[in-house]
Amino acid sequence: MGAKFRIGILILALLSLATIGAVAWGVTVAAEQPSNPGPAKVTLGDGPAGIAGSRFTDPDVEINLTADVFQWEILNGEFAEVWGYNGQYPGPEIRVTEGDKVRINLTNNLPEATTIHWHGMEVPNDQDGVPGITQPDIEPGASWTYEFVAPKPGTMMYHTHSNTMVQLSRGLFGAFIVEPRGGLPQYDREYTLLLHETAGLYTINGHSFPKTLEDSLLKIKMGERILIRMINAGNLHHPMHLHGHQFKVVQLDGNPLTNPLVVNTQNIAPGQTVDVEVSGTNPGTWVFHCHVISHVTNRGVYPGGMLIALDYEDHTSYFDEQAAAAK
Repeated sequence: MGAKFRIGILILALLSLATIGAVAWGVTVAAEQPSNPGPAKVTLGDGPAGIAGSRFTDPDVEINLTADVFQWEILNGEFAEVWGYNGQYPGPEIRVTEGDKVRINLTNNLPEATTIHWHGMEVPNDQDGVPGITQPDIEPGASWTYEFVAPKPGTMMYHTHSNTMVQLSRGLFGAFIVEPRGGLPQYDREYTLLLHETAGLYTINGHSFPKTLEDSLLKIKMGERILIRMINAGNLHHPMHLHGHQFKVVQLDGNPLTNPLVVNTQNIAPGQTVDVEVSGTNPGTWVFHCHVISHVTNRGVYPGGMLIALDYEDHTSYFDEQAAAAK
């Protein structure tokens, strides 16, 4: 009986020590591995509706955007319903300077919720524009304000991040250019080309060939250097090829290349931006097009789609003669 009593006392003592040890271990672990407290709270001042507050009361740039549904002439005489910003497909180009305090107010006139994502830009997390992750959806009829400081310079874009497969394919995107604080490199001319697919057509700046020649004809003179910014807002790869010239790839995804590539064809992946420099060395009118051949057709009929031209102003070509005769 005495032996059993002593064994019982020993078991109780061991259990007590285990409990004390477990409590002590739990306190130690809790101190070393605290539970996730969630994102740090940022105290902001009073600001416009749609954000917790304003990061600044004196923006350097303030832009008003509306997301709308409208008809757009993609080909001569052929209209399609698109979704775009400020009645434009693609949306208006936004151009700011590195370090600018930027405020962008979005009003949603769509039949469904939307947001804007600043593609390629290092903005504060709560301004990234991803519904359910960084912000709630912007419902139809509602407005939202985005604020951030313009990051490093380069060619970027903005686009919807709600129901993205549908909304982006319908046209909710645009170019976002951040210029360096010290000014841009010296080029004689500069062009921006946005590549996309919608309504069964392949487009550059919202049009398919031959309508591309109305607003996307690239002009150059002998001896000039021009910069062409290309943004792929679509869902397909587009290897862009320039006849009669080599061009220099000087920037990828907004990042300058220390050793620029010299090529005549450059693939542009979905979501990618590419800046190229072209020198005026070979007069004439030269085709610039996607080298996926189906992408230079209008529903299978060639020529069409993603086809534009580089035209020398100080040289008369067959193209120029035909254009003059058509007037």
